[in-house]
Amino acid sequence: MDIAIPVAPLGIITLLGFFAPYAVGALNGVLPFVTKPLHRKAVSVVASVVLAAVVMVFYYAITREPIADWWLFVLLAIVIVNASYALLTRDLGAKTIEHATEPTPAVTDASGAHDVSSLSPESRGGHNIR
Repeated sequence: MDIAIPVAPLGIITLLGFFAPYAVGALNGVLPFVTKPLHRKAVSVVASVVLAAVVMVFYYAITREPIADWWLFVLLAIVIVNASYALLTRDLGAKTIEHATEPTPAVTDASGAHDVSSLSPESRGGHNIR
């Protein structure tokens, strides 16, 4: 089995893969149908395929040679972009979970009485009715 992918498109897809997570994040925020994690993953895969297609078109326009194993190039683009996206958002998820689990302290005024308006409804003993 002989797999031949030119080096120049691989370098370009790797460099663009570092900036692709920002585009994927922007698309996730702009597109109205992205509401579930599965939708975010689909947007990431589609953005990876579009990025690979753009690189292949530019490579063909410059060299007049098509990439023989285009399907492998597309799979490699998906892996690079999603790995970069996962590395970028890993710390954000950990910080969000850490912030969500921190208890909210009660605020006291000058008289020493607790101001319960700064507490969440659950910590005041009430129920959050929506």
